Amino acid sequence: MSDLKLDIFDLKRLQFHQSKKELEATGKQRQHETSSQQLSTFVPVDRDPVAAIKMTESKMIPELLPMRHQRMLANRFSFFRGTAELMERDLKQQAQSNIPVVISGDAHVNNFGFYASPERQLLFGLNDFDESRIGNWESDLKRLLVSAELAGEENGFPKDQLKELLKLATKTYRHAIKRANRMTLSEVFYFSFEINDMIDTINSLGDGNDQMNYRLQKIMKKSQHSNSEQIVQKMGTTNENGELIFKDNPPRAKHLGPLLYQQLVAGYNFYRQNAREDVRVLLANFHISDIIRYSVGVGSFGTRCYLILLTGIDGSHLVLQVKEALPLRYNLLNLEVQQAIQNGIMAGRRIVTAQRVLQSSSDPFLASTRFGGRSYYVRQFRDMKESVNVAKLDFDSFQLYVQVCALLLAMAHSQSPTSPMIRGYLKHQKALDEGLADWSLKYVDQVTKDYNAFKKAVEN
Repeated sequence: MSDLKLDIFDLKRLQFHQSKKELEATGKQRQHETSSQQLSTFVPVDRDPVAAIKMTESKMIPELLPMRHQRMLANRFSFFRGTAELMERDLKQQAQSNIPVVISGDAHVNNFGFYASPERQLLFGLNDFDESRIGNWESDLKRLLVSAELAGEENGFPKDQLKELLKLATKTYRHAIKRANRMTLSEVFYFSFEINDMIDTINSLGDGNDQMNYRLQKIMKKSQHSNSEQIVQKMGTTNENGELIFKDNPPRAKHLGPLLYQQLVAGYNFYRQNAREDVRVLLANFHISDIIRYSVGVGSFGTRCYLILLTGIDGSHLVLQVKEALPLRYNLLNLEVQQAIQNGIMAGRRIVTAQRVLQSSSDPFLASTRFGGRSYYVRQFRDMKESVNVAKLDFDSFQLYVQVCALLLAMAHSQSPTSPMIRGYLKHQKALDEGLADWSLKYVDQVTKDYNAFKKAVEN
């Protein structure tokens, strides 16, 4: 059962109808079939990275591609963030554990961050699910490790220290899987990592993390002011009729033509049918004031992304993000444009489902929609969403941050009923700490080659 066969997001693939002990035994059997040494052996890949990137970008908005390329060329880590399709393809050429769980598919260090629970608590965890799928647990862990090495090198950290960090991150993941396996199903389901839990974790590790503590306290204060009203103040203006609208800043921020505007309105109305009942009631108090195309991120920059400005009967505002849900990038490389669009018509539902599984608590406004023959998902825009700027961390803080990401990745994987198989596979497998670190360093060399090839292609 290879990762290739797990591309379809069918949760029935996670139902093995076995007890926890039986699932652990199955995991041990998978360990015999694919050893830690095999899992840690990098299999060289032979493909044209530029051609693959062009294939992905053929489904994107052409006028945004120059800005996308500019962002990707900032450094190797930015390039890595923008090319999930390359690693997806390469992972299919590597040995695989064949233990399926719901995975993020893009678990790099910048795809973890803070977000608000419905109770307005500030939680930390995975926050990007565009590449989410049913796949092998090690795919997420390998992407996390490679990203930690690339981000660490950008920060100027010594390579010997970074390798020890990679080993520590895998060890943290193993221990977190062990811990989760001892918890009850309800304890795993309700597990959350609130910002104060993160601060307590830092304090429990002793001195040397004052910088991280300081940054977390700043994030906590800043998040309280990150809401729709702040967005309106920053991005809003009034037109000649005195109506509140978004500011234009083409090509990144651009108003729509009448046909696309009406498609968005129809998509919003369809979204309301898919939203939670309590959210549907709340949204009945709002009307659409404006809609704008607004591009974000690195990997998703160039895809179709919109902001809807809603105004309530009391004059308050709500800003929703409507983000295109593409098929898995690996599938994009193997399908014609129209086939990819048709294949991805349910991608929004896949992303929403994965987010609800992998996050301890999700945005109540999260739901999927579709219009214009494409799939989308909707969520609040920047509502108490903050992130740790890893480029500004010292080594001790960076190491702790990566450990926390590894811990939360393990807890996210533990939401799948097949997770005891991971525990069975990882039992007495300390060799993986060194092995996956070595694999990641070899893959960083591959990323460097791909980055240089892409840079040359753009320059030419």
